[in-house]
Amino acid sequence: MKTVALLLLLAALRAAAADPSSEPLKTEDGEKKFAERWRVIADLDQDGNDDLILSGGPQTFGKAGGHWTVYLHRGDSFNTAGEIFAHPKAISIEPDHDRSSQDPGSRRFARIWVYLHSSGREGLFGYHRVGENTVDELQKLDLYPGDGGTDLGRAIYKATFEKSPIPFKLEYSSTDEQGKVTWSKAE
Repeated sequence: MKTVALLLLLAALRAAAADPSSEPLKTEDGEKKFAERWRVIADLDQDGNDDLILSGGPQTFGKAGGHWTVYLHRGDSFNTAGEIFAHPKAISIEPDHDRSSQDPGSRRFARIWVYLHSSGREGLFGYHRVGENTVDELQKLDLYPGDGGTDLGRAIYKATFEKSPIPFKLEYSSTDEQGKVTWSKAE
């Protein structure tokens, strides 16, 4: 019984960390010591504290986007809620209708809307729901917003990504040779 409790404590400590975006991301290719990445700062659970969505390195990205980890700010640390796949220029966040649920297992704070480009005329459009310890799989549909797409597809895309209901900051890192990470507003 003590072993199980110890393992659960260790797992909780690993999941909770100081600001993970302050740590440099080491490269795997050996050309440079550190890789740059994106972060989104937003109050996902509307508790007054900024939460964090932190991208992986460039090796996790393609034309559609890349892998990101969602962290909720708790006390002096950030707890990992889960992961999403997104493009940094196609993210919008809205409050989830279940954010006030009394059942922690079904409570979801926000929906992170994403668009994953697959061609010049279409891609996957949908959202991930963020809970205390989970990020739900992408609820998706095909959308046709590109040049060869449809007026309806372009209108849905524009309505979703023109202005996020939950405001956020999109930033990009710069890491010096000693591993000090600084963040700047992404253009």
